[in-house]
Amino acid sequence: MRLVRIGVAAVSVKVADFAGNAERLRAVIAEAHTAGVHLLVAPELAISGYSLEDRIFWADIVRESWETLLSLAQDCAGMSMFVGLPVSANALLYNASAFIHNRNVCGLILKKYLPTYSIFYEGRNWTPWLEGVTQINGVPAGDLAFRLPFGMVSAEICEDLWSPQTPAYQRVLAGAEIICNGSASPFTPRKNEYRRRLVQGAAGNLMCVYAYANLLGCDSSRLVFDGGGFVATPDSVVVEGPILSKAPWTLTTAVVNLDDIRRLRAENTTWRQDAARNHGTVRVQVIEAGENRFEPAPVADYAALLPKSFFMPESHPAQDEAELCLNELFDALVLGLRDYFEKVGVFERFLVALSGGRDSALCLLLAVHAAKSLNNGHDAAQYAKRIQVVYLPNRQYSSSATEEAARSLAQELGVQFQVVAIEEEAKVALAKAAELMGGEDRVTPLARQNLQARVRGNMMLNWANSANALLLVTSNLSEAAVGYTTTGGDNQGGYSPIANVPKTLVSLLVQHIAKRDNLRALQKVLAIPPSAELAPDQRDEADLMPYVILDDLMYLFAKRRMSLVDCWRILCHRHKDHNAEQLRTWTARFGKLFVHNQWKREQLPVTMKVMDLDLDPKTGFRFPVTQSIEHELEDLAAAKPE
Repeated sequence: MRLVRIGVAAVSVKVADFAGNAERLRAVIAEAHTAGVHLLVAPELAISGYSLEDRIFWADIVRESWETLLSLAQDCAGMSMFVGLPVSANALLYNASAFIHNRNVCGLILKKYLPTYSIFYEGRNWTPWLEGVTQINGVPAGDLAFRLPFGMVSAEICEDLWSPQTPAYQRVLAGAEIICNGSASPFTPRKNEYRRRLVQGAAGNLMCVYAYANLLGCDSSRLVFDGGGFVATPDSVVVEGPILSKAPWTLTTAVVNLDDIRRLRAENTTWRQDAARNHGTVRVQVIEAGENRFEPAPVADYAALLPKSFFMPESHPAQDEAELCLNELFDALVLGLRDYFEKVGVFERFLVALSGGRDSALCLLLAVHAAKSLNNGHDAAQYAKRIQVVYLPNRQYSSSATEEAARSLAQELGVQFQVVAIEEEAKVALAKAAELMGGEDRVTPLARQNLQARVRGNMMLNWANSANALLLVTSNLSEAAVGYTTTGGDNQGGYSPIANVPKTLVSLLVQHIAKRDNLRALQKVLAIPPSAELAPDQRDEADLMPYVILDDLMYLFAKRRMSLVDCWRILCHRHKDHNAEQLRTWTARFGKLFVHNQWKREQLPVTMKVMDLDLDPKTGFRFPVTQSIEHELEDLAAAKPE
């Protein structure tokens, strides 16, 4: 049997940190040697970091990447490895996966499909490889397969797998038995399950072993990669790596029998007919990677991965999908926040303005978990020294209930809590506003509310300066959609961990963590209706609409690109507890607020992207600042339910 041990690595890297990235890749390589790995797969652009954006146009990025590759190759004695890096040829930049065999860089697979949708803008920076083979830095590059002592291998890169015309098809027809995919696929809840199905489907369709590796952590600022990894055969996913690990890297290995691939291809008439039909049209160059003695993996290791029954699938305990989704989302937010804090490298602690509400409570929970995982968790016992929270009441509007909720949560989490009142500062701000306007009666109610938020924002920013701290912005996605934030106030800070999380999901996360971690103080938070507490008896949903309605409209209009009329008609069926005319009023209000507040979204602080729906113009949502929505509103006013 040709028993080959394959390793898939999830690695946390930092953009342009060639020394740090190489150190982590070397640690993976060393562990792979210890585990007896024959073929190691590392993620897309693992040498340089994926989120290069326009940094790729500086020549040192390509140069340093290549020098790092040559250095890493020297650690690969007796082993093969695919690892991602940027390369350049004739002023064209390519996203490549370099193949190393026994210390030699044998060739480069070049990415064919460049996503330029959602949060991806690869077409701005990279050149797609069309077909054929060229030379880059003295080695073949393009459509390649590599013949090794145990069989033939090839690769594709991330989006290539997601294309209906995957380049791996030509490569398996050329003889490749193992297809490796290094990816930088960002997290969204349960996305790894979709990847699993995709990888399993590719292995079955291509009659090959498919090895998939993904980046881990936050490599720049906004994207969170969940790691994981798979090794799949046409029959099953043999092994799956852990997702959202807080370790700097993970290595997952499996032993596969390549004789099974040869047998399946020989037995399958469709495979044989396809191979015969395409004979002579395959434009893949096979590289002889060089001799190296192949010692098969132990039969015992292969046997250990076989199913308990060859005739019946294994049963697994039922798991609550919603609970899995919430746990994944919370862990991704923690991972992204922790990585941002560490990789920026200038902060000493987290600051949170704790209001007693759900958004700031969730931000504090994230900060506590992130602080516990700093320095690979070695300083977990000292987490409280990394966090400071403050409650900033204006006694005219702030309630005793919110102060008690904030204080109780801080105490239960064991973090420092203080109260700093803002009444005097708010009075001064109001007096100055009146002076500018020529009288207090000319200061609008909205300005009276916002000046309080700006006092708080200014105090927190000044505190962050003095404390060398990362100030967390506590605004959520629903508020960003309709501009329910104060520019220069609660939307200002260092990092916005929940700005991509809708309000309804914030509430679900807080409820879930309260139950999971038995945090009694969160029940006090959840008992308080959402309120900015900037005016007497203020309620967010009275100012706007019920959050469940707002979030439905946000998804249908911004994600599904539906007209306001269609949004309203769907609401009429989804929310029958509200009459159609009230829903029409809310839909019109949402439309106007959403369109007229793009200027605020343009000023969002650095935001973590964790959901498919993304309103951050710096990542996934390009929307005009000035535009008309009058025709949509007229259509909505005249529409009839269906």
